[in-house]
Amino acid sequence: MSFKKNLEPSDISLSSFQVHKKFSFTDTDSGSGVFAVPIIKGSDSNLYDFSTSTASTKTISGSTFYKVPTYHMINTLYYKDVRNMRGYIDYIRGVPTSSNAINEYVSINHLQTPSSSIKLRRPYTRQLHSTATVISLPQKFYGEYIKPGSFEMIDESLATTFVLRDDGRGNIYDTAFSSSYANRTPTTTNSGSVVGNIFYDDGLIVITDTGSYSTVGTLEGSDGFTVNFRASQTIYEREYTCPAGENEFQFTTNKSARVGRSGSISIPAFPITQYTNTIDDNFMYDGLGYATGSFDSVGYNMGSEFLGVTTHSEFATYVTAIGLYNDENELLAVGKPAMPIKNEKELSLTFVVRFDTN
Repeated sequence: MSFKKNLEPSDISLSSFQVHKKFSFTDTDSGSGVFAVPIIKGSDSNLYDFSTSTASTKTISGSTFYKVPTYHMINTLYYKDVRNMRGYIDYIRGVPTSSNAINEYVSINHLQTPSSSIKLRRPYTRQLHSTATVISLPQKFYGEYIKPGSFEMIDESLATTFVLRDDGRGNIYDTAFSSSYANRTPTTTNSGSVVGNIFYDDGLIVITDTGSYSTVGTLEGSDGFTVNFRASQTIYEREYTCPAGENEFQFTTNKSARVGRSGSISIPAFPITQYTNTIDDNFMYDGLGYATGSFDSVGYNMGSEFLGVTTHSEFATYVTAIGLYNDENELLAVGKPAMPIKNEKELSLTFVVRFDTN
């Protein structure tokens, strides 16, 4: 008689759902890993004749960031070529009021819906100027990606307080101009009210506006900034249906059900000198005779013969735990009911073990 049973594929189910935890950090949160780096395009000589001794840098928590190489890395990954750049590209909605606000691309990358031709509204595409600020969020906080529409940055470093948010489509805008931004009407200079871009999968925010927003995140001035966002993580719910049919699992592993291996052990108040530092020092004889348990120098010996009561027709086992094993007979998970459940011989039981992983 065994206390293990193979599960069928139909007994196992897997489902997933998204969770979004909210995080909030300030520039003074030590060890948060949230920081901003100003970047610059530089000149051609800065690239082919690059020198760490003379290069423009930004030091944060003991780490040195080189502004020119960082700029070109950001440009290559996110701005240089719309056909290959990472992240979400905002599509045009209707016809803009200005023809200058349209760029037409023949092909797009694998992240977008295939199309032979796509028109992008320029204020909502990416434009990287000669300077920008990169704000980085650690993946240990944002998880798989930043939830679109959840990012907010409040910068109070200078006299003017900026409240920047993402629009859920990869763009950063100033909430002071939320009305005009909602209209999505570009100007002839393609400025609009977009001040940067957010790359949800990579935890990066790039402030591309070179005017009033050039100091956002740089900690210039007396006050700092606050960043709020929601992380995204996929949780996998695993469910195992464990059936116990009639007359199944009528087997107990309880040691007290074995012949000669049950009862109590009396431990005297004062140790007997001759048993000191032996196995019997903890499980000793009492004044009335031997204890009913059985120990030797190794440990407890469980007999193979069951007590007669276990063969009685009224005897039933109680389920106190359910273990899930792999093909190598390794215990992977244990589920326990709130109280022992009687396993009647003539009844069938079904236990559902459910747990979450990520």
